[in-house]
Amino acid sequence: MVEGYLRQCSVLVTARDLALMAATLANRGVNPLSGERVVGERVVRQVLSVMATCGMYDAAGDWATQVGIPAKSGVAGGLIGALPGQLGIATFSPRLDAHGNSVRGVSLFERFSSDMGLHVMEVPPAARAVVRSNRVHGDAEGAVRVLRLQGGIRFAGAERVVREVTDRPPAEPRVVIDVSAVYSIDDVSRRMLLEVVRRLTLEGREVYLVDPEGIVPDPDPGEGGRLTVVDTVGEIQTHTDHAELVAVVGSGEVRAAERAW
Repeated sequence: MVEGYLRQCSVLVTARDLALMAATLANRGVNPLSGERVVGERVVRQVLSVMATCGMYDAAGDWATQVGIPAKSGVAGGLIGALPGQLGIATFSPRLDAHGNSVRGVSLFERFSSDMGLHVMEVPPAARAVVRSNRVHGDAEGAVRVLRLQGGIRFAGAERVVREVTDRPPAEPRVVIDVSAVYSIDDVSRRMLLEVVRRLTLEGREVYLVDPEGIVPDPDPGEGGRLTVVDTVGEIQTHTDHAELVAVVGSGEVRAAERAW
Protein backbone atom coordinates (compact mmCIF):
# COMPACT_ATOMS: atom_id res chain seq x y z
CA MET A 1 0.00 0.00 0.00
CA VAL A 2 2.80 2.41 0.90
CA GLU A 3 4.59 1.63 -2.37
CA GLY A 4 1.45 2.38 -4.36
CA TYR A 5 0.95 5.63 -2.47
CA LEU A 6 4.54 6.70 -3.13
CA ARG A 7 4.21 5.91 -6.83
CA GLN A 8 1.06 8.02 -7.09
CA CYS A 9 2.77 10.89 -5.30
CA SER A 10 5.66 10.70 -7.79
CA VAL A 11 3.56 11.38 -10.89
CA LEU A 12 4.74 14.52 -12.65
CA VAL A 13 1.90 17.00 -13.20
CA THR A 14 1.55 20.70 -13.87
CA ALA A 15 -0.96 23.13 -12.36
CA ARG A 16 -2.85 22.89 -15.65
CA ASP A 17 -3.02 19.09 -15.32
CA LEU A 18 -4.41 19.45 -11.81
CA ALA A 19 -6.99 21.99 -12.99
CA LEU A 20 -8.11 19.60 -15.73
CA MET A 21 -8.54 16.81 -13.17
CA ALA A 22 -10.64 19.12 -11.01
CA ALA A 23 -12.68 20.28 -14.01
CA THR A 24 -13.36 16.63 -14.93
CA LEU A 25 -14.77 16.01 -11.47
CA ALA A 26 -16.84 19.21 -11.72
CA ASN A 27 -18.11 18.02 -15.11
CA ARG A 28 -19.63 14.77 -13.77
CA GLY A 29 -16.55 12.73 -14.67
CA VAL A 30 -16.29 13.87 -18.30
CA ASN A 31 -13.07 15.48 -19.52
CA PRO A 32 -14.23 18.98 -20.63
CA LEU A 33 -11.61 19.15 -23.41
CA SER A 34 -11.95 15.72 -25.01
CA GLY A 35 -15.56 14.99 -24.04
CA GLU A 36 -14.45 11.52 -22.91
CA ARG A 37 -15.87 10.02 -19.73
CA VAL A 38 -13.04 9.29 -17.30
CA VAL A 39 -14.96 8.15 -14.22
CA GLY A 40 -18.58 7.27 -13.55
CA GLU A 41 -21.03 9.72 -12.00
CA ARG A 42 -21.43 7.58 -8.89
CA VAL A 43 -17.67 7.64 -8.31
CA VAL A 44 -17.60 11.41 -8.86
CA ARG A 45 -20.25 11.88 -6.20
CA GLN A 46 -18.27 9.78 -3.71
CA VAL A 47 -14.99 11.55 -4.48
CA LEU A 48 -16.50 15.02 -4.17
CA SER A 49 -18.17 14.02 -0.91
CA VAL A 50 -14.83 12.93 0.55
CA MET A 51 -13.16 16.10 -0.74
CA ALA A 52 -15.86 18.25 0.87
CA THR A 53 -15.67 16.53 4.26
CA CYS A 54 -11.99 15.76 4.75
CA GLY A 55 -9.98 16.81 1.72
CA MET A 56 -8.22 19.59 3.65
CA TYR A 57 -7.10 17.46 6.60
CA ASP A 58 -7.76 19.03 10.03
CA ALA A 59 -8.75 22.32 8.38
CA ALA A 60 -11.73 20.72 6.58
CA GLY A 61 -14.32 22.32 8.88
CA ASP A 62 -12.99 25.86 8.53
CA TRP A 63 -12.56 25.31 4.79
CA ALA A 64 -16.19 24.22 4.41
CA THR A 65 -17.50 27.38 6.08
CA GLN A 66 -15.04 29.93 4.70
CA VAL A 67 -14.34 28.61 1.19
CA GLY A 68 -17.08 26.08 0.48
CA ILE A 69 -15.46 24.37 -2.51
CA PRO A 70 -14.87 20.58 -2.39
CA ALA A 71 -11.07 20.40 -2.44
CA LYS A 72 -8.04 18.16 -1.94
CA SER A 73 -4.57 19.31 -0.97
CA GLY A 74 -1.26 17.51 -1.26
CA VAL A 75 1.85 17.88 0.89
CA ALA A 76 3.86 18.79 -2.21
CA GLY A 77 1.92 22.07 -2.39
CA GLY A 78 -0.76 21.21 -4.91
CA LEU A 79 -4.41 22.05 -4.28
CA ILE A 80 -7.44 21.27 -6.43
CA GLY A 81 -11.04 22.32 -6.04
CA ALA A 82 -14.13 21.22 -7.98
CA LEU A 83 -17.40 23.11 -7.90
CA PRO A 84 -20.00 20.72 -9.40
CA GLY A 85 -21.43 21.95 -12.66
CA GLN A 86 -19.30 25.10 -12.67
CA LEU A 87 -15.52 24.85 -12.66
CA GLY A 88 -12.32 23.21 -11.56
CA ILE A 89 -9.44 25.16 -9.97
CA ALA A 90 -5.85 24.21 -9.14
CA THR A 91 -2.92 25.97 -7.51
CA PHE A 92 0.65 24.99 -6.72
CA SER A 93 2.82 26.55 -4.04
CA PRO A 94 5.07 24.36 -1.82
CA ARG A 95 5.03 26.34 1.43
CA LEU A 96 2.62 24.60 3.81
CA ASP A 97 0.69 25.72 6.87
CA ALA A 98 0.32 23.81 10.14
CA HIS A 99 -2.37 21.59 8.61
CA GLY A 100 -0.23 20.55 5.65
CA ASN A 101 -2.06 22.74 3.13
CA SER A 102 -0.53 25.21 0.69
CA VAL A 103 -0.46 28.67 2.30
CA ARG A 104 -0.78 30.62 -0.93
CA GLY A 105 -3.17 28.09 -2.41
CA VAL A 106 -5.55 28.43 0.52
CA SER A 107 -5.33 32.22 0.33
CA LEU A 108 -6.12 32.21 -3.40
CA PHE A 109 -9.11 29.88 -2.95
CA GLU A 110 -10.45 32.13 -0.20
CA ARG A 111 -10.21 35.11 -2.55
CA PHE A 112 -11.88 33.20 -5.39
CA SER A 113 -14.73 32.08 -3.16
CA SER A 114 -15.30 35.52 -1.64
CA ASP A 115 -14.82 37.70 -4.71
CA MET A 116 -16.59 35.45 -7.22
CA GLY A 117 -19.32 33.97 -5.03
CA LEU A 118 -18.14 30.37 -5.48
CA HIS A 119 -19.20 28.99 -2.09
CA VAL A 120 -21.20 25.84 -2.78
CA MET A 121 -23.91 27.00 -0.37
CA GLU A 122 -24.45 30.28 -2.24
CA VAL A 123 -27.35 28.96 -4.29
CA PRO A 124 -28.92 31.40 -6.77
CA PRO A 125 -32.75 31.73 -6.88
CA ALA A 126 -32.95 29.40 -9.88
CA ALA A 127 -36.46 28.18 -9.07
CA ARG A 128 -37.99 31.59 -9.84
CA ALA A 129 -35.90 32.02 -12.99
CA VAL A 130 -37.19 28.75 -14.45
CA VAL A 131 -40.52 30.35 -15.43
CA ARG A 132 -39.54 32.97 -17.98
CA SER A 133 -43.09 34.09 -18.82
CA ASN A 134 -46.72 33.03 -18.54
CA ARG A 135 -48.87 34.84 -21.09
CA VAL A 136 -51.96 34.50 -23.23
CA HIS A 137 -51.64 34.84 -27.00
CA GLY A 138 -54.73 35.59 -29.07
CA ASP A 139 -58.29 35.95 -27.83
CA ALA A 140 -61.67 34.20 -27.71
CA GLU A 141 -61.57 30.63 -29.05
CA GLY A 142 -58.12 31.15 -30.54
CA ALA A 143 -56.51 32.03 -27.18
CA VAL A 144 -53.43 30.05 -26.22
CA ARG A 145 -51.73 30.05 -22.83
CA VAL A 146 -47.93 29.94 -23.36
CA LEU A 147 -45.69 29.00 -20.45
CA ARG A 148 -42.05 29.60 -21.36
CA LEU A 149 -39.40 27.85 -19.27
CA GLN A 150 -35.64 28.35 -19.22
CA GLY A 151 -32.35 27.18 -17.74
CA GLY A 152 -31.72 23.89 -15.98
CA ILE A 153 -34.76 22.36 -14.28
CA ARG A 154 -34.36 20.30 -11.14
CA PHE A 155 -36.80 19.61 -8.31
CA ALA A 156 -37.10 23.18 -7.01
CA GLY A 157 -37.58 24.53 -10.52
CA ALA A 158 -40.17 21.89 -11.39
CA GLU A 159 -42.03 22.68 -8.18
CA ARG A 160 -42.09 26.32 -9.28
CA VAL A 161 -43.70 25.28 -12.57
CA VAL A 162 -46.32 23.23 -10.72
CA ARG A 163 -47.19 26.20 -8.50
CA GLU A 164 -47.35 28.51 -11.52
CA VAL A 165 -50.01 26.29 -13.09
CA THR A 166 -51.98 25.65 -9.89
CA ASP A 167 -51.87 29.26 -8.64
CA ARG A 168 -52.82 30.64 -12.06
CA PRO A 169 -54.86 27.84 -13.66
CA PRO A 170 -55.23 28.43 -17.41
CA ALA A 171 -58.75 29.08 -18.65
CA GLU A 172 -57.71 28.83 -22.30
CA PRO A 173 -58.52 25.65 -24.27
CA ARG A 174 -54.92 25.26 -25.43
CA VAL A 175 -51.80 25.33 -23.27
CA VAL A 176 -48.23 25.47 -24.56
CA ILE A 177 -45.20 24.54 -22.48
CA ASP A 178 -42.14 25.93 -24.25
CA VAL A 179 -38.83 24.34 -23.21
CA SER A 180 -36.79 25.59 -26.17
CA ALA A 181 -34.70 27.71 -23.75
CA VAL A 182 -34.16 24.83 -21.29
CA TYR A 183 -30.75 23.17 -21.41
CA SER A 184 -31.32 20.29 -18.98
CA ILE A 185 -34.02 18.56 -16.94
CA ASP A 186 -33.56 15.70 -14.49
CA ASP A 187 -35.83 12.67 -14.30
CA VAL A 188 -37.83 13.79 -11.26
CA SER A 189 -38.53 17.17 -12.86
CA ARG A 190 -39.51 15.48 -16.12
CA ARG A 191 -42.08 13.35 -14.33
CA MET A 192 -43.46 16.37 -12.45
CA LEU A 193 -43.80 18.31 -15.71
CA LEU A 194 -45.59 15.42 -17.42
CA GLU A 195 -47.97 15.08 -14.46
CA VAL A 196 -48.90 18.74 -14.98
CA VAL A 197 -49.61 17.88 -18.62
CA ARG A 198 -51.73 14.88 -17.63
CA ARG A 199 -53.87 16.92 -15.25
CA LEU A 200 -54.36 19.71 -17.77
CA THR A 201 -55.49 17.11 -20.30
CA LEU A 202 -57.95 15.59 -17.83
CA GLU A 203 -59.36 19.09 -17.34
CA GLY A 204 -60.15 19.19 -21.06
CA ARG A 205 -57.24 21.21 -22.41
CA GLU A 206 -55.07 20.54 -25.45
CA VAL A 207 -51.44 20.60 -24.37
CA TYR A 208 -48.42 21.19 -26.58
CA LEU A 209 -44.73 20.88 -25.80
CA VAL A 210 -42.31 23.06 -27.77
CA ASP A 211 -39.12 21.01 -27.62
CA PRO A 212 -36.94 21.37 -30.74
CA GLU A 213 -33.85 19.85 -29.07
CA GLY A 214 -35.59 16.88 -27.46
CA ILE A 215 -34.69 18.06 -23.96
CA VAL A 216 -37.60 16.13 -22.41
CA PRO A 217 -37.01 12.42 -23.04
CA ASP A 218 -39.96 10.04 -23.37
CA PRO A 219 -42.66 12.77 -23.18
CA ASP A 220 -45.49 10.42 -22.24
CA PRO A 221 -47.84 11.94 -19.63
CA GLY A 222 -49.30 8.56 -18.74
CA GLU A 223 -52.87 7.33 -18.42
CA GLY A 224 -55.41 9.91 -19.46
CA GLY A 225 -52.79 12.36 -20.64
CA ARG A 226 -52.22 13.63 -24.15
CA LEU A 227 -49.30 15.72 -25.39
CA THR A 228 -48.33 16.99 -28.84
CA VAL A 229 -44.64 17.76 -29.32
CA VAL A 230 -43.71 20.48 -31.83
CA ASP A 231 -40.56 22.37 -32.78
CA THR A 232 -41.99 25.90 -32.68
CA VAL A 233 -45.01 27.73 -31.31
CA GLY A 234 -45.98 28.58 -34.87
CA GLU A 235 -46.63 24.90 -35.64
CA ILE A 236 -49.46 24.77 -33.10
CA GLN A 237 -51.84 26.78 -35.29
CA THR A 238 -51.06 24.43 -38.18
CA HIS A 239 -51.91 21.40 -36.05
CA THR A 240 -55.15 23.05 -34.92
CA ASP A 241 -56.19 24.03 -38.45
CA HIS A 242 -55.57 20.49 -39.66
CA ALA A 243 -57.61 18.95 -36.84
CA GLU A 244 -60.54 21.28 -37.55
CA LEU A 245 -60.38 20.54 -41.27
CA VAL A 246 -60.57 16.80 -40.72
CA ALA A 247 -63.42 17.26 -38.24
CA VAL A 248 -65.69 19.10 -40.68
CA VAL A 249 -65.29 16.93 -43.76
CA GLY A 250 -67.21 13.73 -44.27
CA SER A 251 -65.63 10.36 -43.72
CA GLY A 252 -65.26 9.81 -47.44
CA GLU A 253 -63.33 13.07 -47.85
CA VAL A 254 -60.82 12.66 -45.02
CA ARG A 255 -58.04 11.27 -47.20
CA ALA A 256 -58.42 14.10 -49.73
CA ALA A 257 -58.44 16.68 -46.95
CA GLU A 258 -55.26 15.25 -45.45
CA ARG A 259 -53.51 15.31 -48.81
CA ALA A 260 -54.52 18.96 -49.35
CA TRP A 261 -53.13 19.83 -45.91
